[in-house]
Amino acid sequence: MSEEPASSILIIGPGGVGKSTAAQILEGRYDSLFEIPSEYQESIHSESYVLKDDEKVGIVVPPGQRHRRDTWNDVLAAVGAGSFHGIIVVGAYGYHTLGETSFKDHRLYHGDDASFLTEFLAENRADELGVVQKLRPHICANTHKCWLLTLVTKQDLWWHQRAEVEKHYRQGKHGTDVDEMIKHCGGHNLRHEFVFGSLIINNFVTGRGEELTRTASGYDEKLKTRSLKRLWETLYALKSWEESQ
Repeated sequence: MSEEPASSILIIGPGGVGKSTAAQILEGRYDSLFEIPSEYQESIHSESYVLKDDEKVGIVVPPGQRHRRDTWNDVLAAVGAGSFHGIIVVGAYGYHTLGETSFKDHRLYHGDDASFLTEFLAENRADELGVVQKLRPHICANTHKCWLLTLVTKQDLWWHQRAEVEKHYRQGKHGTDVDEMIKHCGGHNLRHEFVFGSLIINNFVTGRGEELTRTASGYDEKLKTRSLKRLWETLYALKSWEESQ
């Protein structure tokens, strides 16, 4: 019988932001150099992985769709109890992949493609913030050492707006909420970092193949690889902090 993981990482966020892909990369299951991005498939239950460089570290990924967040209750209780040594909150600046549907069937569509995308992104950004606010009381209830990583994916779609995007997360309500959590923990038991990048390079399309946004011109494999390197470097730094006295 295998040993229980020495520590666990939670990857949480709305549906369609890249949580499962991030977990597969951390497990070493997904090689972005050789694998073609697959069609988005909604997770219907929590997924489990292990960290590539340390199989004693488990990774838990609960489903992110709004109608499946009742499954978060046990996960959030585990956050408050200190069961997770690290939490990765994933957002995508609102670019949450739609499932097997047309954007014209979405409740926000009122006959204008551009207006739909604007409203869709804005609503999803608000939902990302809602995830942080849902986590907040449980993180504050935890008396154990824990790190928090905000991972903002799909940089290939918002690359030309990168200054605006970073400001949105760092200086907006997201950053304010994180700062207040750190203050509550006294700055000793909670450490937070940001990583902005792309896990894959792909146009923003619906499950029906409808193109909503193309990848930003000039965003190439080198930039994506650099962002993945930054993700690993940040995780190693957080893990070192976690293990320090």
